[in-house]
Amino acid sequence: MSEDDYPAKPTSDDAFLNRTADEDDDDEGEEITAQKVLEFLETAWTNEMCAPDILQHQSDMLELMMGQVAHMEENMKDLDKNDFRFVVHQMELERIRYVMASYLRCRLQKIEMYTKHILNEESTRSTEEKRLSPEETKFAHEYYENTEECFQQVALQYMPNTQRSEADQRIVRPNLMSHVFVKANVSVPAVVVGVDDEVDLAAGSQHIIPYQLIADLIQKHQVQLI
Repeated sequence: MSEDDYPAKPTSDDAFLNRTADEDDDDEGEEITAQKVLEFLETAWTNEMCAPDILQHQSDMLELMMGQVAHMEENMKDLDKNDFRFVVHQMELERIRYVMASYLRCRLQKIEMYTKHILNEESTRSTEEKRLSPEETKFAHEYYENTEECFQQVALQYMPNTQRSEADQRIVRPNLMSHVFVKANVSVPAVVVGVDDEVDLAAGSQHIIPYQLIADLIQKHQVQLI
């Protein structure tokens, strides 16, 4: 079997999707490769792991990567299992699966910890600004309802002086002012870090900054957490 018969590595530059770079201009498209999707997911994974708040979901990229992984698994079925190249490809696929599973697990942990806070925030956002995927939204609502029902049956019904309005006092919120390590992807001038303090973030520079002060820069992909 020649080398050309082996499937491309997950990080190859073989394009598997053409996506419009500017939705308002159908004539200008940006080629999205498997390598770029994987790099995007790895950055999203790191950001999610390091951010105290839940970030924008990346369901589309996950779906693309899972499709690519499934395609490669199909191509590898006829390969010699003892071939070193097969072992390398298999290890790389396991690494990609771990990144995707860890990313989703981290988001579910945040939803379970900050359920009501996240749902309250989601209710104030437009459709384009929603951070939860439809599946995550369904899970969050069901988890909250089941938790409240259990809490009511186990404790609240035996506490007659407890008012339902006190439910808001039980909301757990993330500490948005916790400090995070960030790396600037591009130059960002005049980032406010205090009442009268500003700092210029040079491209490639690294900083320790309260999360809330750079949260919008993460959403814009101008900085990333490390």
